[in-house]
Amino acid sequence: MNDYGSKVKRRIIAVAVGAAVNLLLFFSKLYVGLSSNSVAIYADSLNSLIDFAVCLAAAAGFRFSSASASEKYPFGKGRAEDLTELLISAVILVSGGMFAYISFERILYPVPVWYSSLYAVIIALTAAVKLAMSFFFSGSFKKFGSDTLKGLTADSRLDFFITVCTLVSFLLSSEAGFSVDGFAGLLISVLLIAEGVKTVFASFGKIIGKRKDSLCEKAKIIISNEKSVICVKDIQYHAYGERGVFTADIETDCRTAKEIENLCFCLNEKIKENFNSEIFVTFGGER
Repeated sequence: MNDYGSKVKRRIIAVAVGAAVNLLLFFSKLYVGLSSNSVAIYADSLNSLIDFAVCLAAAAGFRFSSASASEKYPFGKGRAEDLTELLISAVILVSGGMFAYISFERILYPVPVWYSSLYAVIIALTAAVKLAMSFFFSGSFKKFGSDTLKGLTADSRLDFFITVCTLVSFLLSSEAGFSVDGFAGLLISVLLIAEGVKTVFASFGKIIGKRKDSLCEKAKIIISNEKSVICVKDIQYHAYGERGVFTADIETDCRTAKEIENLCFCLNEKIKENFNSEIFVTFGGER
């Protein structure tokens, strides 16, 4: 198995572990939410169920994006991972809206919340597990890369904060009354909506090909330093998952086909060495 195939396999294992843990968290929080009649805990349990689905979608995205290049897909299917991220973001956004509706209804038509020390301990443990998961995904991202794992790290940290807020509202419910529960659920929904909006724009930007100026500038400097290159008129970067492709329009003093062939080979080697990407060069385009 090549290095990339090995990384994909470990990414899938990481999100599979995340899926299993989130499923356990869902059942734990659902039990407490239904038993205590807390809409905040119930909403948090559904959030864990969504995270479970997100991890499954991420695993499918990793598997699909690792497919080899073919005649029909010359750059592979790497953008499947970007589509997975967009789907995950959309689910988070819709879930936030749903939780907002449920919580607002609870504020308007409050019902009592039944406090129990056992329930509080269970929720505290689920918060600790979420914090541990954020470190797990962070370590996996540093070892195996992928923006999806980076996103799961941020999501786990947000979920930890959400669960802590849920726990605080549950503890206060025994003293302050049932209205705290609805406001805590509303806070959870606002956080989810904010996270969903941010990740939707980020994922959408990748899919439609948002320009990476800093990466293009670094590549432009490397190309310009080649002695036979007079200037770089334009340069673009196209991402296909792990595979990156630069396209550059340059002006050169090469005069023969052999010299141009050698220049292209040299540029491709340097781009591959510095960015692990390919480059396609055109010569003498319009300024």
